[in-house]
Amino acid sequence: LLLLCGAVWFFFVRDRTPRLKADGAKQQATAFLEQIRSGQIDEAWAATSADFKSMYGRDRFHQYVKAHPILKAEMEFVNCQFVTEGELRLAKCQFKPLGATGQIEVVLHPETDRWRIGRLSFESR
Repeated sequence: LLLLCGAVWFFFVRDRTPRLKADGAKQQATAFLEQIRSGQIDEAWAATSADFKSMYGRDRFHQYVKAHPILKAEMEFVNCQFVTEGELRLAKCQFKPLGATGQIEVVLHPETDRWRIGRLSFESR
């Protein structure tokens, strides 16, 4: 009976979300923004989730980056918070562009076996 309960928990109940700590989220978001800043747009796009890629095809992502030069600015890390939206756990990392006003947010979410970039947004102040 104990073995059966363990098997039920393992296959149906346990949280299958890959583990990610704040430092890991910060490193992943920072690397993504650094790729954009250094002109490695295709590499940055490759690190995104399937949902992100369906919203922003490769060409559209290139256009988005070109239309928002603030993404090419050097960034200062502000913070990273884990939040839950519906049943999805997200890591929201905020950055401040140096020499400019506003804030850039990179949102990561789990996708099968790893966390990927799911959203990129910014607000100017």
